[in-house]
Amino acid sequence: MERTVDLCIVGASGGGMSAAIAARQHGIQSVLVLEKMPSVGGCTKMSAGMMAIDSPTQRRFGIKMDVDEAFNDLMTVLNWHCDAKLVRKWLKGSGENIAWLEDLGFRYDFVTSESADTNQFRNTHHRIGKWNPETGKWDMVPHGPSITKCLKDNCDKLGVEILLKTRAKHLLKAGDGTIHGVEAEGPDGALTVHAKAVILATGSISANQELVHRFYKGSEYDNIHIMAQVPHNTGDGFLMAEEVGGVEGGVGTLFIGPHNHFPHASETVGMFMRRPHPIKINRLGERFVNEGLPYTEFGWMQCANVDTQPGKVCFTLMDQKYIDTVKQGKEFLPERRDTGSMLDQPPIMFGIHAIDKGKSPDTWRERIDQHFQYEVEQGHAKICQTLEEVAAFIGCPVERLQETIEAYNGFCHTGYDAEFLKRKEFLFPVEQAPYYVIRGESGIDTCLGGLKINNHQQVVNKDGDAIPGLYAAGVMCSGWFNDLYAFFGSEMSFTLYSGRAAAAEVAALLHQA
Repeated sequence: MERTVDLCIVGASGGGMSAAIAARQHGIQSVLVLEKMPSVGGCTKMSAGMMAIDSPTQRRFGIKMDVDEAFNDLMTVLNWHCDAKLVRKWLKGSGENIAWLEDLGFRYDFVTSESADTNQFRNTHHRIGKWNPETGKWDMVPHGPSITKCLKDNCDKLGVEILLKTRAKHLLKAGDGTIHGVEAEGPDGALTVHAKAVILATGSISANQELVHRFYKGSEYDNIHIMAQVPHNTGDGFLMAEEVGGVEGGVGTLFIGPHNHFPHASETVGMFMRRPHPIKINRLGERFVNEGLPYTEFGWMQCANVDTQPGKVCFTLMDQKYIDTVKQGKEFLPERRDTGSMLDQPPIMFGIHAIDKGKSPDTWRERIDQHFQYEVEQGHAKICQTLEEVAAFIGCPVERLQETIEAYNGFCHTGYDAEFLKRKEFLFPVEQAPYYVIRGESGIDTCLGGLKINNHQQVVNKDGDAIPGLYAAGVMCSGWFNDLYAFFGSEMSFTLYSGRAAAAEVAALLHQA
């Protein structure tokens, strides 16, 4: 079967559908989207919110942060290890994403910082939810299903055709190097789509083991859990582009350690690993990081640091006094709007929800012991009477562990962390047995990038020249991030921006023809 269209888009997730809608808005007449899965949405369906700067939602709440501030903040975190022009364009377009969605009928209810200290960071994470007058807070709801429905409804409204269960396999390349279509396989067999331009929007490489091993060298990654190892994230677009001369860009990693969302784990215990007070130790028995980073800097830096440790593992250690202090009040675990740390929601256990089912969020402190015992049964944690037992669980020399704890306790008593400069209020000694030790791994939420593009969303070759007729959108694109994730909701933000931007570039190309 053969089809002829103006624009063929590969992938019907957030990037592909936003590109399709924007293409029709720019006057491109015939737009065809190929989607290998039986439904649209991809990882967009799982997203929680979207980052944006200078958006209509922020203006409604009187939140002021301009693009220049955001650019300076982000480039400091990224250390300019990125395509600065692409980052600049994306941040400028992030607020426009929100206005564009509002025109499509989708409206965000509020904005939050989603960081550990709401006074430290700016409110840029756009969320949907309902205002709870009893708590004086927003009850947050993941926006993925709603935004997916909005995009799909608008595709239908604008006459965008989406072929499901249709997997793109190869790009059609003319003798002059121009991309002019796609070869695919659908329910009715082989399909050849002739098109004036192609936009690839196939998502990350996270579920393609060969590509993961290509970008992540070393056997230590063999057992790392990647949250985005879902059926559609197989890097199809990257491989298709590589066949026609596209080249590798960098792969940035959204690290989610140290708890790594273990299967069959307590998210409450994971929350303890993300608190600033307990000491973190590597498998050599040495402290390696400022545990307060989530409160004083972009917390993902701590996750990236776990990835540099031997075996990519770490151990969080706390004593009975700290556990008792947490049980008794909120001084060390203040309430926040960040659902990621589960502080104002019932603690969730993967596999044993019944412990928390029907319980009030305010009673989770009473069940801390149950959560720790569950982690012990799963082999993720141990409650020890001596530091010798702790060292045995870690697998490190007890003398080194004792030296580490002695030095750290000294910092706690003087109020000055001479090693990593953790803030005084977060210094809590490890002195009173029993000791609670939790094993954590370097975890990966998703792999960002792989395919090199320029700041016009064009796929480039080894010489840096654009491949005519070939564009890319979404997290498959390199250059907009590296390993140091900063603003929550950035993947969704770049996904929509890049889809819209790619469509605008194609429209300009076709209008010139």
